[in-house]
Amino acid sequence: MAGVREQNRAETTARILAAARAEVAEHGADMSMRAVARRVGLVSSAVYRYFPTREALLTAMVVESYGRLDRALASADDADLPGGERWAVLGRATRAWAKDRTHEFQLIYGTPLPGYAAPPETVPAAAAVASHFLRVGAGSPVEGFGGVTLEGQLAGLVDEGLAASASGAAAVLAELAALVGFVTLELGGHLVGTADPAEPLFEALLARQARTLGLDGG
Repeated sequence: MAGVREQNRAETTARILAAARAEVAEHGADMSMRAVARRVGLVSSAVYRYFPTREALLTAMVVESYGRLDRALASADDADLPGGERWAVLGRATRAWAKDRTHEFQLIYGTPLPGYAAPPETVPAAAAVASHFLRVGAGSPVEGFGGVTLEGQLAGLVDEGLAASASGAAAVLAELAALVGFVTLELGGHLVGTADPAEPLFEALLARQARTLGLDGG
């Protein structure tokens, strides 16, 4: 009996998350628990038994979306490729996932609801996504990304084996921020009329990142 209850709860949780995603896709920050409940066919009080607050529901959505991006990167990655090509594969996979799941990308890298700040439980999911890029690009020190402060901040990544040096980790995180920023601008239509279509500029960014990280074989 307990197994059936757990299965029913898991199925209802999945339905609530799917309904919430549909609400965000259609209404963005106007997502309400009442509207989510209506999509699922439940009363609002029933939804609150699964997610006590709108923020808790949003956090579950963020963690789920990070997981989906993590799996997309794992599927695209090819450890047999040279470093620069491997980095480019990950970058292209991120952009493709974002264009296919725009609202999910904006959910994890934007500000989905006014006043919402991602809580600590989202950190491992975000770190799993970053780890793909760290394993490829943080194999050696990178000039310009050193210093006592950065080394102290990123020493944990070295200790965990995700980076060979703190400066390499710092450079990767900076380039990941640039990649996310590029995709955010593209999805927002800010490259229309300039770098449009955006592929040549995106490929130039990936090539420049490979040079910065020492992945181009030069």
